[in-house]
Amino acid sequence: MVNARKAEQVTRYVPGILALAIAFWLVYPFIRLDQADYTRANILVYRLAVGITILLVMLGKMGFDIFFPQGMARKVSGLKSVMFIIFGIIILAFVVFIILQAGSLFLATYPQTTDYNL
Repeated sequence: MVNARKAEQVTRYVPGILALAIAFWLVYPFIRLDQADYTRANILVYRLAVGITILLVMLGKMGFDIFFPQGMARKVSGLKSVMFIIFGIIILAFVVFIILQAGSLFLATYPQTTDYNL
């Protein structure tokens, strides 16, 4: 009976962990993006969009679980609230990092012109 309960608890968290693992796998190439990846930009943009979408959906699900717990008598642990804030800050930092990295890659590949016709 105890093993069945533990198996039920483990299977309850597997879809969320699997979705987060897939999202991190999708956005992993953007941690060290360089000019060699610029040729595959069409594929990488879709991969980034899907990965960030999954991360945002998981953040929304986590926020819904924290702010609207099922059952009025059930309290939400402080650890879940802290993890929600940390997860949100990590996603925000990653999006800002990607924007800065894309801007620096654009500036590095932009042709330098010194012909000023005044």
